[in-house]
Amino acid sequence: MRTILICPDPALREQFEKAAAEQPTIEISKALNYFPPVDELRRLMRVWSPDAVLLSMEDMTAVEALGRQLEAEFPFIQRIAITKDEQPATLRAALRLRMAELLAPPFDATVLESLTEEVKRQQALRPEGESIRHHFCAFLPAKGGVGASTVASTVASSLGTLPDASVLLADFDFFSGVTGFLFNIQHEFGMCDAANVSKSLDDETWQRLIRKSGNLDLLLSGAPSTSFDNKVKEVHLTPILEFAHRNYSVVCADLPDAFDELSLAVMREASRLFVVTTPDLASLRMARLKANLLQRLDWTDKACLVVNRVTKSMELSVAEMEKTVGLPLYATFPNEYVDVTRAAREGNPSPKLAGAAREFAEKLLKKKFEEKRARFIERFAVVPARYSFK
Repeated sequence: MRTILICPDPALREQFEKAAAEQPTIEISKALNYFPPVDELRRLMRVWSPDAVLLSMEDMTAVEALGRQLEAEFPFIQRIAITKDEQPATLRAALRLRMAELLAPPFDATVLESLTEEVKRQQALRPEGESIRHHFCAFLPAKGGVGASTVASTVASSLGTLPDASVLLADFDFFSGVTGFLFNIQHEFGMCDAANVSKSLDDETWQRLIRKSGNLDLLLSGAPSTSFDNKVKEVHLTPILEFAHRNYSVVCADLPDAFDELSLAVMREASRLFVVTTPDLASLRMARLKANLLQRLDWTDKACLVVNRVTKSMELSVAEMEKTVGLPLYATFPNEYVDVTRAAREGNPSPKLAGAAREFAEKLLKKKFEEKRARFIERFAVVPARYSFK
């Protein structure tokens, strides 16, 4: 059971965190020591997709506001009250706000196990809650040239093969975006155009902004511009990110190597941050510096390392790279430069990266992809001739 804990009381928060740490069925995805404003709470629900939110009852005005927002926007997420002691007034308030449970110390194992089972039971009664389950992945290069765009496009293409998945690959590199090149696609509209109409986005407008590659939707960065009159700002980007959240089960964001206003806005929305590096020391050093920045931003809990262009003759092992950068290793991709170049010319994903991309996608979605196998009779089907005779 994934939870978000909102508890300004340090003693109460520590008590619950300690008890939850001993309970394998409970995972605290995020713990806040303050009551978040409306926009931040909405973002937390999208990013972490919790099964339940635990609210401490020390500030009834704040709790009532958050409780009503959760009930209106995320009714399938269970709301659980926690308090220092079960006073009658607190119990009445929890009932009035339609809290699923009211917990007070000691938070013993039996109580927490019962809580987990009750949340599961409520989810089974309201399966529409699964609609919030999505993945927003941001691919951040350690430095330019490490192949983050190739990794992002290959992973997105693999995810796009799932019949029940709606996948968007969005290129947020406004000056050096290569997504269109990798898919051999040109489009008159790009991210700047999306920003210009972001306040009035609808399905019809969105379909004009994107291009399709198979089952994959592409939002390209567009050509670099020297004009600063129409500079995209975070206020323009937020509606685009929210539209993507609502309409896609998986969003893959291809980022530039700079920590600018727009990149930070995307990373803030992302549920997973993948720092992409290569085995060379310069890239690993830059990956380490970016990991330090993510730590200062309190985003390391959703950050992982991806090592691209792995070979058998590397000076450092993958484990040593993981230790050097300071982020947990998520995936590796082999060094298939020739195949990647050939695939880019054809506008297709690299066949030799397909296995690594598939493993990445399966790990992300926590499910095995079903391979379509040819029936016995199809193995002997006559291949159509490539030549025509006049």
